Formats: sequence, structure tokens, C-alpha cells
Amino acid sequence: MNRILVGVDASPPSVKALERAAEEARLRGATLEVVHAFNPPDQSTAFPVVPEKGADRADLEAERTKANDKLGRWLEESEVDLSDLDVEWSVLANNRPTEVLIDRSKDADLVVVGSRGRGGFRGLLLGSTSEQVTRHARCPVLVVRPSTR
Repeated sequence: MNRILVGVDASPPSVKALERAAEEARLRGATLEVVHAFNPPDQSTAFPVVPEKGADRADLEAERTKANDKLGRWLEESEVDLSDLDVEWSVLANNRPTEVLIDRSKDADLVVVGSRGRGGFRGLLLGSTSEQVTRHARCPVLVVRPSTR
């Protein structure tokens, strides 16, 4: 395997997904690609970025840089050991993380997602993102469930 893709949103399940993706990348000598899709006009994401009304492209890029910095800090604070891995991360202005992960799956050998993210219906087995990625990804998908111990 050359590339393992993991979607993160700073929820506890995404930390578990990051841990498992790092483990898989380490076992296979693969690059770990960490992706977060943010919604510029909405603060519902873990790394909120809100450009001012009428913001131009330069403003959006500045906000993307801020979100990228926040993702970098979150990766450090997650305490997941990434030190011996080739890690790439990207922050994309797209309010549909499912779309981003499915699109990126064409260049991945494995996609790793948490079973639930920041969405509403906690009782569901799968969140909407993990369910859609499992159905439409162009490579195998590993859905990481929280520990039941």
C-alpha cells in the first residue's frame, strides 16, 4: 500500500480513526493522508473558518491557513504517534466531507473513518459520512468503532 487516507473532524471517533490509520500506515510503510473538510460559512465544524461577508479568494485562503494551523495543533494534541510516518494533511473548503473523501479515495489504497462524527443522531451505528464513504469509495474502507471496553 502506498497511501492511507483518514478523515478527521476532531471528534473522539476521528481520533480513533487517526490512531488506526497511523497503525495501518506504519504496518504497510504507506503515506498517511489526513483530511479535514471545513464549511466556510458555518461554525459547525471542529476547525471553524468563517470568512466575512463578501470575502474574496485571498480571504478564503487566509481562513484556510488558519484552519490548517488548527488541524496541525489538533494532530499534535491528539497524542497519536505520527513521528515515524510520512504524513500529509489537507484542509479543504467543502461542506461535504463525504464528497472529499470519496474523491480522494481514487488515489488511496485504504480510507479510514470513524463510525460517528460530529453529526446529530448518536444512536445510529454509522454516521452519514461513514455510511456514504463505505458505499461509494473507490478503494477499501475501514470504519473504526469506539472501544466498547
